[in-house]
Amino acid sequence: MRTNLIRLFNWPVMALLLTLFAARCFGQTASGGDVVMVLPFENTSNHPEYNWVGESFADSLAELLNKPGLLVVSSDERELAYQRLRLPETVIPSRATAIKLAREAKASLIVIGTYSVTPAEDNSKFESSKTEKDKSSAEAYVQLTARVIKVNEGRTLGQMFEGGWATRQFDFGGPLTDLQKIHGRLAYQILYQRDPALPFSQNQLVQEATKVPQRAFEPYVKAVLLSERDSRRANYLKNALRIYADANGGATYPQAAFELGRFYMLEGKWKDATEYFTRLQKKDPHYAEAAFYAALGYAKLGDLGNALAAIVPLSSDVPLIGIYNNAGAIALQASREEKKDDERARLLAQSTSFLARAAESSSDDPLVHFNYALALFLSGKYTEAADQLKPVIAADPRDGPAYFIYAKSLEKIGKPETANAADDQARRWLPTYAKSQTEWQKSQTVAGISPRMRDVLNRDDVATLVKPGISATSAGSGADDLLAKARDLYQAGRDDEALPELHRVVMLEPTNAEAYLLSGRINQRRGDQEAAIAALKTAIFWDPKLIDAHILLGRIFLERGDRGEATKYAMSAMTIDSNNQEAIALQRQVTMGKN
Repeated sequence: MRTNLIRLFNWPVMALLLTLFAARCFGQTASGGDVVMVLPFENTSNHPEYNWVGESFADSLAELLNKPGLLVVSSDERELAYQRLRLPETVIPSRATAIKLAREAKASLIVIGTYSVTPAEDNSKFESSKTEKDKSSAEAYVQLTARVIKVNEGRTLGQMFEGGWATRQFDFGGPLTDLQKIHGRLAYQILYQRDPALPFSQNQLVQEATKVPQRAFEPYVKAVLLSERDSRRANYLKNALRIYADANGGATYPQAAFELGRFYMLEGKWKDATEYFTRLQKKDPHYAEAAFYAALGYAKLGDLGNALAAIVPLSSDVPLIGIYNNAGAIALQASREEKKDDERARLLAQSTSFLARAAESSSDDPLVHFNYALALFLSGKYTEAADQLKPVIAADPRDGPAYFIYAKSLEKIGKPETANAADDQARRWLPTYAKSQTEWQKSQTVAGISPRMRDVLNRDDVATLVKPGISATSAGSGADDLLAKARDLYQAGRDDEALPELHRVVMLEPTNAEAYLLSGRINQRRGDQEAAIAALKTAIFWDPKLIDAHILLGRIFLERGDRGEATKYAMSAMTIDSNNQEAIALQRQVTMGKN
């Protein structure tokens, strides 16, 4: 149960603690420790038809800057920051407000910029007609200026020279048809400013930036700037999908497919929504949300088989309460409709397992506990079902279906008086009571009581667990390679190069105890005992039996003259392995001089 609580409920808190630990353990280096947020650039020209260009910088740079050693606030996380500060997303914030947004998103760097677009003379003559042809960006020219601001210091990123601080401003210009190339060049310059030893070239960044054809990219960005229910949104997105598919052998433009799925979902057109949601692959951005809503759509359409096929694999990759609840609810409904006894029992057991995990990690979620109670009731576990329904009824004293199941559970375990009282409440608050009661008396079933689905997946939780560019399958292998490189650098005495690699390890794999142990060794060797202690304690948190961390902590505290702490870690090391020679030596040292 404790493991589930950490994974499902406390992970945002744990992630924040790990970020703080990492910043202290690995020091403030040029190559790691930063979280960057990119804001939409401001259009300073008198051509509002090019406002989409500003959003394109925010979305594109958020992907291009997402490299090892640098965490990026995704477009979804940026949107949430705007919502928390109650700022309209169409507003270009002042520098002070930009810093507030960055702090809300836990960012240490923000990228801001301005741009102007000069349409070709031939197009400007017909600008008043406002047709798409006349506004074509084919011959327009864009000029931009960008800056990176260090949030805590409130100043522009730059370099320290003798006699002062020199800020760095990025200036680019070119045809608007080369906009994505400009994105790539700007991303490279920002990354290079932080870490000149980049493992990739500017050409590689430009290639990454231009993987979406310009003619598909432009309608996509225009679409996301429109309100969610604007009919033009669907037209732009369909154009983006068509152009992308034509240029890539029929492949799907994942971001456009996701947004089009959301458009149809908000319209209640679930058949169309699921068609686009299911086009996303596991490697694509927004895959988790797309799979969740595809499952929801299939369930609403009555296709429970496809609903389970969409959400069950997701539950192992993105362990969130909402996903477990819906997986359990869909499996529960599928079990009730299944004709074969063996398959019905399997589906019910699967449902109960999902809902148990969700209920363990959410003591105050009535929806989860109602579904778990219903699964337990159908499994014949009436006492447990009644216990699960108590907080549901307490949260909503007018919950007729909960009272009905509660009454029947009490009736089954031989508590007629309490059952009658609950039944009176069910009669009062359940509109279909007469039909449900008749069915109960006839066949002892509660088919009229349906499980409850979560209709919205918390995007904040998804953003916390699924960072762009870091998949569950790729994180492990990447972390292993980086850790091996860090070990080699440490053994060669190249500590300044090893620390950034270790920071990248914990960004990919936050529970890697060995990375923290190695960081502790490096910081001890550098004489930074506070950073060493923080790293070693974190290593022990993730692996309590990591004896080398206990021994090293004991030595550090002994060196600091804190014999009590040194003794504590010497004893814990001996408990782990009483034959370890380094642990025995530490034990002798801490006992010397004692009476």
